[in-house]
Amino acid sequence: MSNIVLIGPMGSGKSTVGAALARRLGRPHVDSDHFFVARYGPIPDYFTTHGEKDFREREHRVVAELLDSPRPSVISLGGGAVMDERTRALLGEQTVIMLDITEEQAALRIGDGTTRPVLGDEPMEAWKRIYAEREGIYRACADMVLPADDESIETRVDTIVARLNPTPSGDDTTP
Repeated sequence: MSNIVLIGPMGSGKSTVGAALARRLGRPHVDSDHFFVARYGPIPDYFTTHGEKDFREREHRVVAELLDSPRPSVISLGGGAVMDERTRALLGEQTVIMLDITEEQAALRIGDGTTRPVLGDEPMEAWKRIYAEREGIYRACADMVLPADDESIETRVDTIVARLNPTPSGDDTTP
């Protein structure tokens, strides 16, 4: 049984949906950003002190460690984790789900962007540029893409579970 890995742009709900999905499936949930913070400190501070290149290297190590856990988990990755080709190679052995998001949803969720160091002074302009750079990579890595719509967290989890465990058609063996 493989891990279920949630990927997608900043603000797409990977952490929230991941936690709800893990509860539903009875699996542990791990957020790679939270794991990074516990080990290295706040991401904005790390970015300022060490730069993006060092952050991405350590992020890859964190993701590799999480994916190597002996217990299948639901793992929410930071939005840029897929930019490392070594991380993408590791995702090939997992069940990967992309959570998509609209520009309007992102604007509501990321606010002024102060907790997201790659967004800089114009968070929505940066978000749009980053999304355009990464969307193809997200989709190429994903086994399943959840479209950006206004469904509740529980509905998104229902959709994922249904797609992970499709029922055979014509199976009406009701007792």
